[in-house]
Amino acid sequence: MRTVRTIGPGGAVMAATSLAGTGHPGTPAARPRTLRRPASPWRGAVATVALAVVAAGLTACGGGTETNGLEKASPAEVGTRSVEALRGAGSVRVLGTVQDPSSDGTTTYDLVMAGPSARGTVTSGQIVAELVKVDDDTFTRGSREYYESIGEGDAAELLADQWVRLSTEAAAQYRFFSIEGFVQALGEYVAALDGEVTTEEVGGRRAVVAGSPGGTRLWAANTGEPVPLRMEMLEGEEGWMDFSDYDAAVSITAPTSSVDLSSLS
Repeated sequence: MRTVRTIGPGGAVMAATSLAGTGHPGTPAARPRTLRRPASPWRGAVATVALAVVAAGLTACGGGTETNGLEKASPAEVGTRSVEALRGAGSVRVLGTVQDPSSDGTTTYDLVMAGPSARGTVTSGQIVAELVKVDDDTFTRGSREYYESIGEGDAAELLADQWVRLSTEAAAQYRFFSIEGFVQALGEYVAALDGEVTTEEVGGRRAVVAGSPGGTRLWAANTGEPVPLRMEMLEGEEGWMDFSDYDAAVSITAPTSSVDLSSLS
């Protein structure tokens, strides 16, 4: 039997109500005829309410908590199904932090992605940059220090605090900032999932948890589409990612005006 852990109280109450009538048949020879009491005009209404109560109880106990079966899957299947569900999502918000094991630096990102496009912020150390990625075009806006950090020190004063359309070379560091890019990145981690699959709640949603011998853990939704909800990574680049706001209405467009970095070369 798998271990089940839940955060916070939860449950449903089922109620059932039945109505029963009794009759007292008689014969004309045994006793005089009596007038039959008219049927109560409320009887139909009470029966309808009773059925509604029963139906509501059944819904609360069953339909509202029906799982997608991921709790019965192997760790490998949990990984495969969650990655495919992410690939099929119309949009998603990803908040995460990654640390490069070869350095002490960390990168934090807060992104909304829809297909090949993304927008949000990327923070490396004390340097914050806004990002808009529309298909193959990537635009950033940051301080002088940001443009110096990406190798554009000569033009940093000119570019500071302006939207800049990055060259292909400069944009390469953001090539994974799309839904498909995150699918590929997660694929490297979920391939190592093994061991026990457990369940718990994440952000108010029921989830399954699968881990790897190296310490990486994946939380995937246990109701609805089995999308990733959280990932903790302890192999390679250490960090974590939270996934939320799936299929929200998202509009990602290029800045109305920008400096083309390629034209300054």
